[in-house]
Amino acid sequence: MNFDNLNKMTEYIEKNLDTEIDYSELSKITNTNIFILERIFMFLTDMTIIEYIKKRRLSKAFEEIRNTNLKIIDIAFKYQYNSASSFNRAFKQLFDITPTGCRKGLGKYKIIPIVNFEYMKKDYNFDYEIKKLETLSLYCYHITAKKHSDLLYKIRQLYKKVKTNGYYKKFNETGMYGIFSKDNGLYHYYLGSTESYPNLEKYVIDKNKYVIFKLISKDQKDIVDLEEKINKQWIPSTNYNIKSNLKIELYKDNCCYIYLPIK
Repeated sequence: MNFDNLNKMTEYIEKNLDTEIDYSELSKITNTNIFILERIFMFLTDMTIIEYIKKRRLSKAFEEIRNTNLKIIDIAFKYQYNSASSFNRAFKQLFDITPTGCRKGLGKYKIIPIVNFEYMKKDYNFDYEIKKLETLSLYCYHITAKKHSDLLYKIRQLYKKVKTNGYYKKFNETGMYGIFSKDNGLYHYYLGSTESYPNLEKYVIDKNKYVIFKLISKDQKDIVDLEEKINKQWIPSTNYNIKSNLKIELYKDNCCYIYLPIK
């Protein structure tokens, strides 16, 4: 089975979540008999196409209930539920809260991501939270580069330096921040903490609303893997408008927290 065709199929599904989905069209897109397609999809995702469509519709409904003032019953009808009771039952079964509880802010933010067949080697739980953070002052080492590849080299050298001079240990005592930004054609990286050090540069994180992911690992391979999943699956699966020129990582208690600012 051609994964490109399967991804085209999920793109078609995504565009038609608020209307009736034509299963014969899925067959045409993948050039596969619908019964065979169902078996392939089940084998690769451990759910049927019908289950996947249901979960994506409920995921979009979760976002709209939590983040808009639309009536819950209108959202239910939009995503192809014929009654409030059937919608409430399906919603609670998937998210463990009622739609009304979701509107009140109960439970964690959660999405069921769009299936991307190129990124299925490792499964992530896309539970996340959204917080409005106040202005935060950090004291950091600051490096810049014109090319992203050059910045990555400089970051590796910086980590060697702070591990030698003792700052790595100092930063981790209160939580170590790594901040990537791009401004006026230059790539920037800041490494530091909230503890004040007079010989380091002060960097201010502006007050803003952030999407925050928690990864129970500090391993760079795991972090890069999660960030790739976020970019390829989570961001296309949501309606949030993420700023692309800033990313914050907080290393604390054997975890990495990834902060993405919302416009």
